[in-house]
Amino acid sequence: MTFVKDLLIKLMLTTALLGGAGQASAQNYSITIDTATLGGGTAYLGLYFLGLADAAPASATVSQLLGDFAGPAQFSGAISGALPGPLVFGNGGELVQAVTLGGTLKFNLHFTLGSGDAGLNFGWALFNDSSYLGADGDLGAIALQPGATPYAVSTFSAVSSVTAVPEPASYALLLAGLLCMAMLRRRRAG
Repeated sequence: MTFVKDLLIKLMLTTALLGGAGQASAQNYSITIDTATLGGGTAYLGLYFLGLADAAPASATVSQLLGDFAGPAQFSGAISGALPGPLVFGNGGELVQAVTLGGTLKFNLHFTLGSGDAGLNFGWALFNDSSYLGADGDLGAIALQPGATPYAVSTFSAVSSVTAVPEPASYALLLAGLLCMAMLRRRRAG
C-alpha cells in the first residue's frame, strides 16, 4: 500500500512540475527599453502587430506602458484602448508615441492566437525624424506562429530586453509540486 501511495505522490509531483514548465513558456512578456545611451531630446516609440491577410486570428495586449511621454499617442489600424493600457492590437494595429530620451520605457505584452496557417509579428522601434535609434530598424520583435510555443523572441539592440513572464497558474502548479515533494520527504523521514 505504501508503494501505491508513493507512486501516486510521485505522479502528482511530476504532473505539477511538468505543468508548471509548460506554463513557463507563456504568452506574457515584459519589455524594457533603456534610452539612457541614446542621448536626450525627443524620439518616437513605434509598436506594431502585423501579419499576412490570411494570418491566424490573434491579438496583442499592451499594458502598463510607462515612460516619459511627450504628447498624445497616434493610433492606426486595428487597435483599441488608451494609455497606459491596456491597448489591444489586432492584425495591422500600430501605435506611435513621442517620448523623451534619457530614461526607461517599459510595457507588458500578452498574446492570444487562434488556429491558422500564417503567423504574425509584434515589433517595437525607436526613431526620430531621420533614422532609427539603437538599431538599424526594430529594437525587437516577437514572431507568433500557430502551434509553436514559445514564440520566437528577437532583440536587435542592447537597449532593449525581453523577459518571459509565467502565467499565475504556473506558480500554482509549481507550488503544488513543491508541496508534493515536501509531503514525500516528510513521509520518508517519519
